[in-house]
Amino acid sequence: MQTYGISLSGRRRRMSRTSNFSVHMSPFPLDQPADNETERTCLTDVGLTNLARGCKNLERLSLVWCSAISSTGLLRIAENCKNLSSLDLQACYIGDPGLMAIGEGCKLLSYLNLRFVEGTTDEGLIGLIKSCGQSLVSLGVATCAWMTDASLHAVGLHCPNLENLSLESDHIKNEGVISVAKGCRLLKTLKLQCIGAGDEALEAIGLFCSFLESMSLNNFERFTDRSLSSIAKGCKHLTDLILNDCHLLTDRSLEFVARSCKKLARLKINGCQNMETAALEHIGRWCPGLLELSLIYCPRIRDSAFLEVGRGCSLLRSLYLVDCSRISDDALCYIAQGCKNLTELSIRRGYEIGDKALISVAKNCKSLRELTLQFCERVSDAGLAAIAEGCSLQKLNLCGCQLITDNGITAIARGCPDLVYLDISVLRIIGDMALAEIGEGCPQLKDVALSHCPEVTDVGLGHLVRGCLQLQSCQMVYCRQVTSTGVATVVSSCSKLKKLLVEEWKVSERTRRRAGPILSFLCTGL
Repeated sequence: MQTYGISLSGRRRRMSRTSNFSVHMSPFPLDQPADNETERTCLTDVGLTNLARGCKNLERLSLVWCSAISSTGLLRIAENCKNLSSLDLQACYIGDPGLMAIGEGCKLLSYLNLRFVEGTTDEGLIGLIKSCGQSLVSLGVATCAWMTDASLHAVGLHCPNLENLSLESDHIKNEGVISVAKGCRLLKTLKLQCIGAGDEALEAIGLFCSFLESMSLNNFERFTDRSLSSIAKGCKHLTDLILNDCHLLTDRSLEFVARSCKKLARLKINGCQNMETAALEHIGRWCPGLLELSLIYCPRIRDSAFLEVGRGCSLLRSLYLVDCSRISDDALCYIAQGCKNLTELSIRRGYEIGDKALISVAKNCKSLRELTLQFCERVSDAGLAAIAEGCSLQKLNLCGCQLITDNGITAIARGCPDLVYLDISVLRIIGDMALAEIGEGCPQLKDVALSHCPEVTDVGLGHLVRGCLQLQSCQMVYCRQVTSTGVATVVSSCSKLKKLLVEEWKVSERTRRRAGPILSFLCTGL
């Protein structure tokens, strides 16, 4: 008998037919079958039927990537599970009859996820919504080629209590979004990726959805300052704003948001290339409650913007900077001096960021717990030593920081005993001494990445695992001096290990048998 990946959570461990609980079904058994057995061991309508008949008080059901189920299985769920409140069908292939049956039979349904669902049409979703739309609170639909404005028109008509909507579709136009805005005025969270919609749709959101708290706008090709200003004026409770690849937005947009949305706590700007320094200066001047700031590929924003953020956003806790080519040490110094509550700092490809910034952060941000410095090629041991002395880190990512040596890692190992995550991949001049220090100084370490470290050997691995008894995940591909002996040492010494990524040719048959499913292989062609 096959054992499926099922987790049950309820009030009692011993379940009865009258218990209320949730079920999460994985697409494959826990013991992975060979490819030719996959179809035979997938969850099918037969299993779903048995579940429905035996668990009539089921409340939450997740069938993510269960591609072998169809409308037949959903019909059985609808007939038997009248208390169903949450249904996740992500990446399933189902038909209209199944969706319509769920609507007819499950009048308490409040959460529905149809992301990447295939095999259905507008007819199925409209049928479901007409039957149980009054109870729906959260709806997610993404990359479903079958969906048109007709479905959104039904959502607007029949889902007055909808609070969360995630919608990604190339076929939705202004009319569909406007229908939702007019009919779902209690919306609190809205995620939109609708290339066919523009200013008219978003102006409707600003006009009718005054309770909106979180908004994510992605890949809008016809979205301008005009509509974002409307959202800012109408949605004054906005706390979370994500702008991804909205190429027509300018600094003016962020001024509207900053002046109107005084509760803004989290802001992410990704690839909005027309936004310059002034955009961020407005946030610094008008949003004192900002907690998280993320800037990804914003090549026009300069250091002076962070002077305003440092002055005005003293509560800032998380800062993410990726591919912001004009930001240097000065920007981080402004942040460190003004945002002393910073707990997470993540910088990727910060080619102008070096030790001066880290020394300032270490001096001022004593609560820093997570630090990422991926491919910050000017960071050296001096900066790391300052961090180790000033901050008790729990997570550290130094991938690609080419100037780091054993001395820098030694400083971290001795100064950050609570470290649980460490990525020192692509550090080409660190060696066994660094691993020995980590093993000695970081007993709580759970995740370590060592890939592309050519000077690390089996000896270093031995020192590492001898002290890091909590290790659960290890990545060590392309470590040319690590052999099958080192791999065997890791497997035999780490009783809590859940994942080991290594080249397959480095694993002996004996180690393979002992490690079992924790092994993940990177095929190198050798």
